[in-house]
Amino acid sequence: MPITRFVLIAVILALSACSSGGSSTVEPSPVAVNPTPTVQPSPVAENPTPTVQPSPVAANPSPTVQPSPVVENPTPTVQPSPVAENPTAPVPPVAAAGQCQNPYYPVVQGATWQYQISGASSDTFVRTITQVREDGFDDQDVFSSGATRQGSWQCQQGNLIGLSAGSNPSVALSDQMNFTFTVESNTGISFPADPQPGAEWTQTIVYGGQSDIGGTTVALRNTMQLSCKAIGVERVSVPVGNLEALRVDCTTRFDISFAGATALSTTTTGSAWYASGVGLVKSRDSSDTGVTEIVLLSYSIP
Repeated sequence: MPITRFVLIAVILALSACSSGGSSTVEPSPVAVNPTPTVQPSPVAENPTPTVQPSPVAANPSPTVQPSPVVENPTPTVQPSPVAENPTAPVPPVAAAGQCQNPYYPVVQGATWQYQISGASSDTFVRTITQVREDGFDDQDVFSSGATRQGSWQCQQGNLIGLSAGSNPSVALSDQMNFTFTVESNTGISFPADPQPGAEWTQTIVYGGQSDIGGTTVALRNTMQLSCKAIGVERVSVPVGNLEALRVDCTTRFDISFAGATALSTTTTGSAWYASGVGLVKSRDSSDTGVTEIVLLSYSIP
């Protein structure tokens, strides 16, 4: 996130017939004897009998009356098909991924990142995610100089919204300045759920509160206007290694007023690189106070 001297924000596409022979009444004579064998059933007269018997063709209709495989087929189609059963089957619950899931900003309780600041200011600090909720999380920066920053974030379907001051390198140099802020208004997002090259987003936050400068308490109001654009994936070399990271260019304008009067307006421009599954690996910002660079030294994600 952009870095300034006076602000503390940087910002998971279916189941019969028969026949008989005749007899003769004439007394037998030599001549009449001959017809007798002719009256006897001839082999020809016996032949019709087998023809009346069921022929193989006539026997065929019987099996055709029996249910054919085609007639039996409709029965299984009446049974519930796999498609019909599916709607009644209980749908297993989907594990909730959480509103804070973001590929470029791992939100895992206990995760830590150690950074080196160089340029306009010089220091090291460790960022830790101290608490994770379903719709938000808290983080903390501890600087080697002894300064600390407490941050709170809101999550909306992977979109991350910073609710408090970001990790400002100038905090490490402000040992005599203690800030107490409350958010008066907050619109937009700090970092989108899955930024693609060309995507743009904005955020405007108005902070109100008090500042203790050298023992003097002063009413302070700070308006931050953030405007960012995803450029594309680049290879960056940092102490933790060579990584493919998404470059994001941002412009941040700060309007700071003391006791109701605008005391300072400043604009910071810069680039930040985010590696998927790792988070912020490098940033480089330019402001009126010079150029400040932050690089990732090490990290641990449980």
